[in-house]
Amino acid sequence: MLAEVTDDEQSPDASAVPKLLGAAVVVGVLAGVAVIAYLTVEHWLQGLLWDDVPEALGGTPAWWVFGVLLVGAVGVWLALKLPGHGGHRPLDGLGIDIGPKQIGSVVLAALISLSIGAVVGPEAPLMAIGSAVGGFVALRTTEPVRKVLMLAGAAAGITMILGNPMVSAVLVLEAAALKGSPGGKKVMLAVLPVLIAMGFGYLIQVGVGDWGGVGESQLAVPGLPAYDTVQPIDLGMAIVVAVVTAVLAVTAVEVGTSYQNRMPNPLVGLLVAGFIVAAAAVITRAVTGQDVNVILFSGQESTAHVLGLTSVGVLVVIAVAKTIAYSASLGGAFRGGMLFPAVFLGVVVATASSLIVSGANVSALAAAGIAAAVAAVLRLPFTAVLLALLLCAAAGLAVTTPAIIGAVVGVLFRVVADARLHREPPEELADESPQVAAS
Repeated sequence: MLAEVTDDEQSPDASAVPKLLGAAVVVGVLAGVAVIAYLTVEHWLQGLLWDDVPEALGGTPAWWVFGVLLVGAVGVWLALKLPGHGGHRPLDGLGIDIGPKQIGSVVLAALISLSIGAVVGPEAPLMAIGSAVGGFVALRTTEPVRKVLMLAGAAAGITMILGNPMVSAVLVLEAAALKGSPGGKKVMLAVLPVLIAMGFGYLIQVGVGDWGGVGESQLAVPGLPAYDTVQPIDLGMAIVVAVVTAVLAVTAVEVGTSYQNRMPNPLVGLLVAGFIVAAAAVITRAVTGQDVNVILFSGQESTAHVLGLTSVGVLVVIAVAKTIAYSASLGGAFRGGMLFPAVFLGVVVATASSLIVSGANVSALAAAGIAAAVAAVLRLPFTAVLLALLLCAAAGLAVTTPAIIGAVVGVLFRVVADARLHREPPEELADESPQVAAS
């Protein structure tokens, strides 16, 4: 898709840019509103299933964990029967070609997946919502303009969870560059609507004038200690953390891919995946005493809790269980993104490593782990560094070097893994699949 919208035959004419930018403003605002509505419903459902009902039951019994995930798996399977078939699977990458006709199935499948605790992230459905908004606004336009506005809407949608338009901009630009898009004026004309849509979509969060907005997305790892100066021990440990995190992230992706390719049918795949996720959460609770939510969901809400753990054994169990649940969720056709569960693994590995090696700073190691995870999963090293800095910025900008080390190690490990598996690079598949080559 990114390559298509920047191709000479597909790019909008320069004279159409002013109208295109105006339409991008509308797309950005509408995408922001639609994403906030989706997230509101998702958070309400999560609270109902995992807070309100368990509170009424006096706890979260194992039968409830299994029941929610298995019933939810059937719900996702039914959503896949609708037009659009639930959109792209997590292992297919970040899709930006979801139109108004497909979005109902995509939203329903992702809403169920994320609410019941499948280990996937919210970025994929948010991009799909933005893409559908762009397609709706551009219903009566030419195909090149429609593709640009769908891309702009997808970028505005993911900005609502990444918390800052510039992170989304780097992700979009880097993905376009890696897909071999030509440089020059054509690229700039295609990207300008993306940038302005993200900016105006961001107004929904920060507000305009006397209106304070709905509140800025707080994308950060809370509780990190200050890190003002790079310590030599952290440079060495950053490599170790990056390697371990990359191993876990790539293993999750590869096992998920293998499971997806061998899935007998969608319903069986979802039910088995739901059972595995529930079992991983329940067994982890029995072994460590930790709440099932540490294993369920994308991990966004659990990073602060993980940083406070002091048992290496508990952290190892969590890392293994989360990787298993992540693999099953990716391969079992639950709908969502690949990004945030990988980030969670990076934080877990960093926390355990800081406890094992005296003197190592958990902030530096967290930046390395996060960057390694993102780079290994998405193959986008600059985006990985920027996201790690955004998440760990409160600790200090000295985390930059460990983050860069993590991103380099993560990409190198991904390249080696692909070579050993004799896998074709994603760029060669660009002409066959209209999506971001992030998987």
